[in-house]
Amino acid sequence: MKKTYQSVVVAALLATSLAQSANAVTVNATYINKTGSEIRGIFGGYSNPTIYIDRRACGESSLSAFACGPYTISVGTSFLQGAENNYGNYSAKAILGHEWGHTIQFARNIRQPQPYMELQADCAGGSFIRYAVDSLRYANFLTSAVNTARAYAGGDHGTPAQRDYYTRWGYTNGITKCLNSLPRV
Repeated sequence: MKKTYQSVVVAALLATSLAQSANAVTVNATYINKTGSEIRGIFGGYSNPTIYIDRRACGESSLSAFACGPYTISVGTSFLQGAENNYGNYSAKAILGHEWGHTIQFARNIRQPQPYMELQADCAGGSFIRYAVDSLRYANFLTSAVNTARAYAGGDHGTPAQRDYYTRWGYTNGITKCLNSLPRV
């Protein structure tokens, strides 16, 4: 009986995982470039980077998501697709909003101790989500963004609770407050 129950639970979890993957947005160059154009709508006055796709434009060792100056964001489609599959639709948009936040920091010569550089980028990502929901009419993907941020917490990126807090704070307060009035929590 116990073995049958375990088999049912495993089958249910597998089905849920497959359903999430089947419903995940496909991340490709078109999706990434469209997202860049959308982010430019709110952040273009602060910085205007080029997004390099699957090219390790920042010299990084793996294809993930990385900003290495005011003009360069480097992303891997597999990394972003994994976020979509694991944490929900538009997680990749949230990650790109976070990386764009770093380009704003470079452009404005913002220097803060870690983890506040990362948390300020989370705040920027949260403000982009609010813009996407209110102005671009996306379904609210704050929960997906928070789940993604929490999953990639640790080290210089802050704790899961901090990443959650700053993403939500940016969503509520906007980019100007992220850049000028970032609280210390």
